[in-house]
Amino acid sequence: SVGCRQIQDLEIPCVEVDPCGDAQAAAEGAVLGLHEYNELKQKKKPVVTPQLHGSAESQAWQKGVIYAEGQNLARYLMEAPANYITPIKFAEHIEQKLRTFSNVKVHIRPESWITTQEMGAFLSVAKGSAEPPIFLEIHYLGGANTDDSPLVFVGKG
Repeated sequence: SVGCRQIQDLEIPCVEVDPCGDAQAAAEGAVLGLHEYNELKQKKKPVVTPQLHGSAESQAWQKGVIYAEGQNLARYLMEAPANYITPIKFAEHIEQKLRTFSNVKVHIRPESWITTQEMGAFLSVAKGSAEPPIFLEIHYLGGANTDDSPLVFVGKG
């Protein structure tokens, strides 16, 4: 992570990372270390692409890259100013990221739907904003055993 950040300061476009026996951890460290919220900055840091040195552990490397990119997406959404990532922009951003997955369905629920569901506490919190509330519902349809009870996560974006 630290080495990749130093390479980024040198404006070198690509760095090969030695997996040091754990390609997944090396990929996660490299990708997470290179993350920087540049969206609204005048001077943006150059994009550095980390790559696995060698090819022996490419599957573990790819897994690490995917995990880190997911965490970087969460960091991006968290670090963006609230007036920049409004509820609808948040929902649209997530929908765009997940649209390529056939086993994921995204529903963006408007205020009228929230009202019909009698989600009063949710609407009360949303009254503190000039933006209309959005309820984002994500269904993952890829579980190995379809008889298992659903696993539900609830969060506030």
